[in-house]
Amino acid sequence: MRSTALISIVHSQYSIYINAMERLVIDLALLPEDGQLLEDDLSSTIFDLPENDAKPLGPLTFRLQVQRFGDELLLQGHLQAPFEFLCVRTLTPFKKTISLPEAAIALEIGTKGEIDATEAVREEILLNFPAYPRCDEGDEPVKCEINPRYLAVDKATTDDVDHPPVTEGDSRWAALDELENSDQ
Repeated sequence: MRSTALISIVHSQYSIYINAMERLVIDLALLPEDGQLLEDDLSSTIFDLPENDAKPLGPLTFRLQVQRFGDELLLQGHLQAPFEFLCVRTLTPFKKTISLPEAAIALEIGTKGEIDATEAVREEILLNFPAYPRCDEGDEPVKCEINPRYLAVDKATTDDVDHPPVTEGDSRWAALDELENSDQ
């Protein structure tokens, strides 16, 4: 069931969710005992990420089976959202879709009549961000190479510093050196 209105409760098909102000709110009074399948999109504004972080490129798409088990609400199914990441090697932006085909989210119900599952769904996607995003792991992988001008390969491995000769005489390690020599 797709909804385009800001607030929609469709009683004709016994819909149990309210897509209000771009939130996923589940009305427990309308939830059938055997659960219900929910399919829709949540706006990318729910991610609310800092300016220098990944950028959402589209809505969070979900297909979740929602079922009540005692004092818990279980959401199982597919979550997906596209993002633009910055490659840690090349510093170029690339697109990667975070897709969770077997997501499982459990929410404590308590005495509430409605449950807002938006934050839990959002966190599930964010927890699956790559720790070190690389452009060769994007939706359209590209060769991920560091620009050679930033490498220190062309620099000499030796230096012009003269190393002082080892001094003969009283050394603070002399007693330890004697122990090592006595074992042989």
